[in-house]
Amino acid sequence: MPTRLDLSTYLAAFALASVLAVPALAAGGAADWIKPAEEGVTSITKSLVTIGGALIGLSIVGYGLWSAMNQRIEWSRIWTFFIAALLVTVGPMAIIWFIDLMKQS
Repeated sequence: MPTRLDLSTYLAAFALASVLAVPALAAGGAADWIKPAEEGVTSITKSLVTIGGALIGLSIVGYGLWSAMNQRIEWSRIWTFFIAALLVTVGPMAIIWFIDLMKQS
């Protein structure tokens, strides 16, 4: 059963957003306020792409062995691996691109 949000919930969310925005406002026009976040996101995305790529690679090898033993290939699974690999590579690049857009504005 969904709960009803009242005015105090919205005010608390606004207060939290305001507190989180203070460092950016205090930095003024300086672009250095986003540097720690950019470095953290870059590090996380590189490690996640490495882990995700390895898992997808092992899954493809495992599926290749399974399909060789059963002598059939299910193309729907091949497409699933392809889309997963696409998301693992394109998703982090999109996040870094969005952060670069924030730096330019």
